[in-house]
Amino acid sequence: MRPVLPSRAWRLATAVTSLVTAMLVTAPQGTRPASADALPPTAIVVRGHGYGHGRGLSQYGALGWATKFSKTWQDILSFYYDNGHVISAIVDSDSKLLPGGNITVRLQAQDSVNTSVISDNGTLTWLGRGGSYSGLVAVPTGRNVYSVFGSASPTCAVSSVPAAYTKIADNVPGPVEFGTLNGSLATAVAPTDLVGVCVPADSTYRNGRIRYYRGTIRAVNDGNGNKRTVNVVNIESYLRGVVPRESPAGWGDQAGGLGMNALRAQAVAARSYATSETRYSYAKTCDTQDCQVYLGAASRTVGGSTPAILEDPRSDRAVTETVNIVMRSPAGAIARTEFTSSNGGRTAGGTFSAKTDDGDVIADAQLQSWARIITATDIQKKYPTIGVLTSVVTTHDGLGGEWNGYATSVTITGTAGVVTRKGWDFRGDWDLNSPWYDTSSAPAVDPAAPAVGSILFVGDSVSESIATEFAAVVTPAYPTLTWQACAGRGLVGADCLSTVTAPQIDKDGVGIVNSFDAPAIAIVALGYNDDQNTVESEVQQMLSALVAKNVQRIIFVNLSTRSTTRTYARTNAALATAAAANPAVTVLDWNAASGAANQWRWFDNGSLCCWVHLNATGQAEFTLFLRAQLDDLRAKGLLPAAASAAPIVPGLPLADKNAGVMVQTVQKTLNKVLNLTGKKRLATDGIYGKGTAAAVKSFQATVNLPQTGTVDRPTWDALGLTARPELAVMKKGTKHPAVKTVQRALAKVLKTKIQADGIYGPALVTHVKTFQKRSGLPVTGRVGPSTWSVLMATAERA
Repeated sequence: MRPVLPSRAWRLATAVTSLVTAMLVTAPQGTRPASADALPPTAIVVRGHGYGHGRGLSQYGALGWATKFSKTWQDILSFYYDNGHVISAIVDSDSKLLPGGNITVRLQAQDSVNTSVISDNGTLTWLGRGGSYSGLVAVPTGRNVYSVFGSASPTCAVSSVPAAYTKIADNVPGPVEFGTLNGSLATAVAPTDLVGVCVPADSTYRNGRIRYYRGTIRAVNDGNGNKRTVNVVNIESYLRGVVPRESPAGWGDQAGGLGMNALRAQAVAARSYATSETRYSYAKTCDTQDCQVYLGAASRTVGGSTPAILEDPRSDRAVTETVNIVMRSPAGAIARTEFTSSNGGRTAGGTFSAKTDDGDVIADAQLQSWARIITATDIQKKYPTIGVLTSVVTTHDGLGGEWNGYATSVTITGTAGVVTRKGWDFRGDWDLNSPWYDTSSAPAVDPAAPAVGSILFVGDSVSESIATEFAAVVTPAYPTLTWQACAGRGLVGADCLSTVTAPQIDKDGVGIVNSFDAPAIAIVALGYNDDQNTVESEVQQMLSALVAKNVQRIIFVNLSTRSTTRTYARTNAALATAAAANPAVTVLDWNAASGAANQWRWFDNGSLCCWVHLNATGQAEFTLFLRAQLDDLRAKGLLPAAASAAPIVPGLPLADKNAGVMVQTVQKTLNKVLNLTGKKRLATDGIYGKGTAAAVKSFQATVNLPQTGTVDRPTWDALGLTARPELAVMKKGTKHPAVKTVQRALAKVLKTKIQADGIYGPALVTHVKTFQKRSGLPVTGRVGPSTWSVLMATAERA
């Protein structure tokens, strides 16, 4: 049998490729393919330690010192409030700070509403006016001028005065103060003896609430005439409401009662802080975490009959046992003793020393370590002047600890500009847990990574909770992925708990698989909602559905087994068995990746059950786990590959009136491969005229391509130029519609005006260099495949 010879066209094209490769000039520098580092990040990862500002006493640290190291409350206070600060008692000279022993507290939920109070036992009085009421309300009629209404019914009047109220007085100069018969006595019983403040309705309490306070309630104006409500209360009674809100009273029972020292230290810190405050002209402090959390003595809903008592005998005891004790500065003043929930293991520094806090470390607070993913899209919305995000770099205080300390500044760089934020301000911008953090880019999209086939992801509520993070971190690297996740979904039988909207589908896992054309890869993150008594059968049903679809790589994500009320070990065993029996099955071991002792912090076991659902840290970690696992499978060649995309050739097609180095390259190549000499030889002037078009047609005829006279991609390939990507370049002097595309893209990402005239002039060279520098590309001023790829990807995100 005679061998089949290649066609003449094929032989000529091969010869041309060899000839062109041999003859073309050495590639200019800076034309490497786009790297992952040059592409704009899709998200940043923020990792941090602690919850709160980190200054002064750590509440969890105090607990650790008390219960693990047996430290006294004096030891704890001396550790946190050092640099010459001492434990002392309130003395007569401090009386101006607490007139009559009282503190005034702005009740911020009452801002801009009437001061409306009630009494459960009908002993309300208007101080200085007498009388006995069940309801009183002060309604402003002018700046610091009020009408006062009273009622025999304990009815709230925060927004309007009900018919049950009668006007007692008109045009009364403020402030106006209300109390109850026994409300200011230390022996007053909550809530019966106390004044109840009517709190406006909100999304949680649609009918409003009533909070009961010791002392009296004052209606005042701030300096601008705005309505304010203030609690006037003895400092020790006030602390009975503060301490259990700041440090759980139950801590007092830990380690055989050693935890009481944490509560005692909290009481002293809270007393000092409140006494040192001077927040407003009308009140010394406030009742939120802006000052100290203070919710009064009791609370109930409007219409409710059972109040929640907010004070606790253990914290009451801590207040009593440290009565009148404060911290003083080296100058003798009562110290502003700030405190924080957790400092993550190192105090912030400032007035008090920056140092390692072993008490906080051993206390193991949930937010001692945390993580967040912030999408590039959100960053660009927050700081619009940067253009497209290229990097976020954080600097630190250099005082020790991970990353060498707390964040001092964050530089957000983009294609159009730079924004620098103080570390504290960046924390506030993104509601981060603390100012001790560092930033890094999420794993980059590697343009050199092999393309993979289509992917179907099927998940439940755990997966649903990471939808935003997944879309920013995983999907850009695997763009052929279809996402299906909803709460309640199981492998078999359990579909979505709530109504879903397209493109989500309300079916169980097997139903989802059967709803789509066969993907090359399936990722199944299900099992928490399946019957553990029959889970082996359900795993097999899912496996059968995937095999029937001819899925080439089946990936299961196993389950966390932290739960003490539900066991998922049986599901994990069934998944492991499936992987052992089928080489096309892979199990991603989330259980092991999230099973370390300190990784309990990743899970939300408060609002949801079973150590399954994830908090913000867990959502970030699960997302990064999935991305790393998929990247590892791709690197090992275990993800079915899709056909590779042809190398990018910007600047095509070349046609009449185009000009530039690419035209010149074509002219030189045609002269060689067509052996053009004499008058037939093309001028290599880089201008695409009639002669060049005619030569292109002649070449196209020799390789059986349509004779268009235009250098399109097949013609460029046939000329053997694709093997030299550095030849596909636009630079100064180029005239081509693709230059318009570059100009429009640069205008978008640099946020500047650029005329899209298709002419590559000196100004465009400067703009290209600016973009290249900001994107980490070689600064050449030319647009080749690398710069083109990064620019187009960046423009898509602008």
